[in-house]
Amino acid sequence: MMTIFSMTRRSFISTAIAAPFVLKAGISRAATSVKFSLAAPFDGSNAAFFLAQQNGWYRDAGLKCQFDAGGGSGEAVSRVGSGVYDAGIADINSMAEFNAKNDGAAIRNVYMVYFRSPLCVGTLAKSGIAKPADLTGKTIGAAAPDGAYRLFSTYAKAAEIDPTAVKWNMVGLQLREAVLAGGDADAILGFDSTMYFGLLKAGIKPDDIKFLYYADVGLDLYGNGIILSEKFRTQNPEAARAFVDVSARAWQAAAADPKAAIAALKAHAPLINADIEEQKLLWLIKNQMTTEESKAKGLGAIDEAKLAKSLATVAAGFGLPTIPKPEDVFDPSFLPSAEVRKLPA
Repeated sequence: MMTIFSMTRRSFISTAIAAPFVLKAGISRAATSVKFSLAAPFDGSNAAFFLAQQNGWYRDAGLKCQFDAGGGSGEAVSRVGSGVYDAGIADINSMAEFNAKNDGAAIRNVYMVYFRSPLCVGTLAKSGIAKPADLTGKTIGAAAPDGAYRLFSTYAKAAEIDPTAVKWNMVGLQLREAVLAGGDADAILGFDSTMYFGLLKAGIKPDDIKFLYYADVGLDLYGNGIILSEKFRTQNPEAARAFVDVSARAWQAAAADPKAAIAALKAHAPLINADIEEQKLLWLIKNQMTTEESKAKGLGAIDEAKLAKSLATVAAGFGLPTIPKPEDVFDPSFLPSAEVRKLPA
């Protein structure tokens, strides 16, 4: 028997899928090409884009999109900042750093997706680390370029622990979970979902995996969102708005029906483990996308005061010469209507 909840959700999905995508380009005009950099391999974190692509939503909006796998936010930001890519999805803090360190760079985040930063300390139950103070004297595995490592001193200050009182096992990102699973570290640093599913693949039981979030000590940072190159944003704003609008509908639909999003991802990348990637997407919806802020305002928009505070934190942690201004990081003029940014109930 269909419940009221399932009827409501099904109605929401139908509305999202049926919603028209209007671009003044018209059918007669050639489609605008959009080269987009993901911040990860083809996985659950980017399934929404493939759901929209499979359903023809980008095509109907006059766009021809190419979605390329990436090796992290740093790579996605560099691709977009260089102008080789028109758009991407990446951590807003890494993007702010790129703009600050590259004269003339004018990348902008135009649609926030992760309202709670996934930066955290990952550990195992056997390590006995239940609070930040427990890290004293412990060995932490980390990758030098990773944002979680580079902001650790800021986290330590907020958590009132001595950052010099920990030992380090510096490894590549691909070995980070292995050093924790193998006992060569008591904890590791990174994105929660990346570490969680990496540890599962290493044979660690879910109940044994624990996290200490940077957000829990007051580092209330935004995370990943859609970024646009200066050229795409300023020279083809109509196509850019169409792209953001379709992507907003895609995230809305993926949150309403994760299985459909993963099926679209599987059609594009047949070698993925659909069950694991669905778990990852569900994780992101629950832990990064759904907060009191996003439930109240929808996805996409930011709170300027929160962003300003987080940029001050990032500037200190990354050693930037000046604190970026919110308007130099986020451009709200590309936001779609509130209706297509609303999270499903």
